[in-house]
Amino acid sequence: MSEQWARQKEAERAKQIEDGSPIWEACAVLVSKAKVVHFVRHAQATHNEAAAEKGRSVYTDPAFHDARLTDFGKQQCETLKDDASSIGPQVELVLTSPCTRATETALLSFQDHVPDVVKWYALECLREKSGQHPCDNRRSVSELKSDFGHTIDYSFMEDDEDVYGETLGENRETDEMIIARAHEFFAWIKDRPETNIVVVTHSAFLSVLFNQIVKCSFDMSKWFENCEMRTVHFTV
Repeated sequence: MSEQWARQKEAERAKQIEDGSPIWEACAVLVSKAKVVHFVRHAQATHNEAAAEKGRSVYTDPAFHDARLTDFGKQQCETLKDDASSIGPQVELVLTSPCTRATETALLSFQDHVPDVVKWYALECLREKSGQHPCDNRRSVSELKSDFGHTIDYSFMEDDEDVYGETLGENRETDEMIIARAHEFFAWIKDRPETNIVVVTHSAFLSVLFNQIVKCSFDMSKWFENCEMRTVHFTV
């Protein structure tokens, strides 16, 4: 599922609203079954900046392997801190993609505001759409632990090396494969006791999640911008 597809759907929905189609949407869930989940797309990374200047072909450049945040991306995290400070005391669990840009976003935005007892986990299933683009592959868990192991727990990562990304090679991950990973995510959080969770992940993963799996409002199905957070009541 591409950004172009998502943007087109947004434009079509906006046109429907402009033409007078009903704009209300409703959903009811039992409070006892709901978890509050704060979904965040990572802040601007080096490959995002380069793509804005030179086009998406830069995604195939090995120089952007496991892309890091730009200075502007770090500024975006500072801005997100305002929201993080208000929700932080209630957060009981932080989950992040193992890709560096997502982990950096999680730490820079939330580390100062969530209680010290909160667990932080990296989950492979939260990574970006993989294959073909070095920017979407991750470094080894050993390297990631060296940088972030003081806070992030990598014990749920099965492979040290990026076996998943390397296996795909020049083949791009399909939406069906991302859907399978999203179901892994559902299975993981389903029986967790925590009910207030931060999830820092990626645009393509979020687009598939909220357009092909989760029943949600138009506001949730729109493409996530860099460092955008949306808070939902989520049931699995």
